[in-house]
Amino acid sequence: MLTGKELGAAIEQARLAKGVSKKKLAEDFGVAPPSVQGWVKTGRIDKSKLMQLMDYFSDVAKPSHWGLSDRVTEFLSISNPAGSDVARNEKESNVIPFSSRRKSADISFVTIPHFDVSASMGPGCAPPEHNIEVIRDITVHVDWLKSQGLNFSKLENLAIIDGDGDSMEGTFRNGDALLVDRGITDVRTDAIYVFTLDGDLFIKRLQRMTGGSLRMISDNPIYPAIVIEGAQLERVHIQARVLLAWNARKL
Repeated sequence: MLTGKELGAAIEQARLAKGVSKKKLAEDFGVAPPSVQGWVKTGRIDKSKLMQLMDYFSDVAKPSHWGLSDRVTEFLSISNPAGSDVARNEKESNVIPFSSRRKSADISFVTIPHFDVSASMGPGCAPPEHNIEVIRDITVHVDWLKSQGLNFSKLENLAIIDGDGDSMEGTFRNGDALLVDRGITDVRTDAIYVFTLDGDLFIKRLQRMTGGSLRMISDNPIYPAIVIEGAQLERVHIQARVLLAWNARKL
């Protein structure tokens, strides 16, 4: 993911390609014109607004324009042609519902898509450059979700991805299907998150430290914790929070 002046230049290139003025861009996003000038000059922009900006320019700028693969971008925010409407709805949610999600006829059940996405529980992985797919749909009773003691943003933000690697051994195993909440896009509490760092996709435990730094923890004790601080924090983008492992244990 681009940052700093490189991100600012990418925003300006996309604006010119789309043929919108800075004034019009500011109006569509509900901000003052100097804010847009700041985005272009410094690349400093709120993470949730950046994702909506990428969606706004999706007709003229592919994910690679922003330094991301198609799969990482679509995991967080499926492209919506009505870019300006997305921007105006920012306060309601920064996650766009997956358009192909099947709805159950019985409102007591929810259908959760299992995405063809694997995130690294090891040293990080670069997601392949092809469109996201749904492997299968899993339908569960809403009461079952409640019985697990899960707290999530919205039912429509739930998804399932696969974990890859052994660094979270003891909590998750390699290949476990993980239920995640795509509505969580910042570190609100110490928990396990799906996030990108320098374009690689990770699943790790993140812990806030004094001064705003993050401690990236592998539950497998053979892997040392890593402190993310300073300018590196700007390159961390939270994609989701992991809620539970959808697995079967042999008894």
